[in-house]
Amino acid sequence: MMTVEKAKKLALNRSDETLKLLIDYYHKEDKVEVRRELVSSIGRQNNKDMIFKFLSDNMLKEPVTEVAIQMYRTILYNYTDERFKALGDSLEQEYNNEVMKKMKRYYLFRKKRGQVDLRSSDIKEAMLLEGDSQYTLREINEGSIHLAFTSPPYYNARDYSNYNSYKDYLEKMKKVFMEVNRVLIDGRFFLVNISPVIAKRPGREFESIRYPIHFDFHQLLMEAGFNFVDEIIWVKPEASVKNRIGGYQQNKKPLAYKPNTITESVLVYRKDCDFLLDKNIKAYNGEANNGEEIDTTNVWYISPKSTKDHPAVFPEKLCEKVLKYYSYKNDVVLDPFAGIGTFGKVAKTMNRIPVLCEMDEQYINIIKNKILIDDQELNDKEQKHIIKERLKPWIALA
Repeated sequence: MMTVEKAKKLALNRSDETLKLLIDYYHKEDKVEVRRELVSSIGRQNNKDMIFKFLSDNMLKEPVTEVAIQMYRTILYNYTDERFKALGDSLEQEYNNEVMKKMKRYYLFRKKRGQVDLRSSDIKEAMLLEGDSQYTLREINEGSIHLAFTSPPYYNARDYSNYNSYKDYLEKMKKVFMEVNRVLIDGRFFLVNISPVIAKRPGREFESIRYPIHFDFHQLLMEAGFNFVDEIIWVKPEASVKNRIGGYQQNKKPLAYKPNTITESVLVYRKDCDFLLDKNIKAYNGEANNGEEIDTTNVWYISPKSTKDHPAVFPEKLCEKVLKYYSYKNDVVLDPFAGIGTFGKVAKTMNRIPVLCEMDEQYINIIKNKILIDDQELNDKEQKHIIKERLKPWIALA
């Protein structure tokens, strides 16, 4: 019986006899994982003419997409041969498969000469961009940001979030996401904290609408040039959330069940690029690694934070985790919906360079007075000159 390990061992002997034997096993084998390895082993043999004939005879007949993708890999490694290139064109047309498309991009990128700078940024000091982030982000050069993390306005759920329709809201978010994509360095991460919201109903006789924002954001982020990586579930203590289960607890009537929502999503996306994440990490060779304490699952238990200054403020612990896992020291990090600037405050303490976007004048003043400088300095008249000097690095763009 042929196995994956046997196929690998057999392929070490590169000869026409071995190649014929591997092809024979391919036609007899039913297990997908073994057929896949046999195709890989066939591709590593020396006789290109025999390999070409094998692919020509079998690639469009192969019933399993996973195995056909392995055949496409062999084609790419022989892509300089026009015969194999033509086979690749046929396979691409037949499958129109997203994995094959990305494989081709990665292959062609590796063939390019020259180095890509995936670390340096022209931003050397913290920045506060005053105004609508859809427009103020245009002041930032392409590929200047190492990490973006934000919690966008919740659709018509807060006083500071007002849109004519849900469609208008999503269109606005997409425009901002596209700007974030432009300013991010290739291959770096954009994390979005979001959860469904319920629109207030105009009267008892009308049904409320619950908007699945985190689901709808996926398509927007993909269209903006990001690839999905992970969903982190932020879990809050039940006592800290609005009670939705009270009515059901009293009457126990079926259909009336509405569980208390104790979770929010932190959507993790990576800017689309033609290379593996390894290339981004190698740009930091020699940098210190994180400490021993890690979160081993995608469930983070973090208590929310409240303040009179903002109705939906980031917990500092959430910011710390995001910065720890998705950036290095001295990286430039962005929050396009900064609110009162909690992410910027935490970023400074963790030796990152924050770029904050905010359009609310009240929140802008809080950022300037409470994030950029210490409250103690604000209350000390003799330290006004220090305050002025401390504000200089924060470049406010109208």
